[in-house]
Amino acid sequence: MTTLRFFYTYPIKAKKIKLVVSLRCELCGREHPLDELGIHTMIDEKVAQQQLPADLEGFLLVLCTWCHWDLHAFSVPISEQEELIRERPEMIRHQIRQILAYTPKPYTPPNTDMEQFFLEA
Repeated sequence: MTTLRFFYTYPIKAKKIKLVVSLRCELCGREHPLDELGIHTMIDEKVAQQQLPADLEGFLLVLCTWCHWDLHAFSVPISEQEELIRERPEMIRHQIRQILAYTPKPYTPPNTDMEQFFLEA
């Protein structure tokens, strides 16, 4: 699989997840610049849409560009990818689930003079 559309729709969540793992690739362990990290997912887009966002944590890895490419080029079995997720410290797993589950409150702008202007017109 590859990165879910979810992370393109919510780039701030993707960035926070990368920061939670300390900008380190979860395969090679090296620190990388933010733009060299991607979120690899092991779940089909349609199946992911039926999941609660917090439940996606068990299907994603933060990988550098090179490791992500290698993962696909060498067809690393899902079982080995899942093992990397199981090795993730529980604190990091919890933080990722919190990031994924967060839903901002809708913003309602305050009443303004302009609103009254349009109502009178």
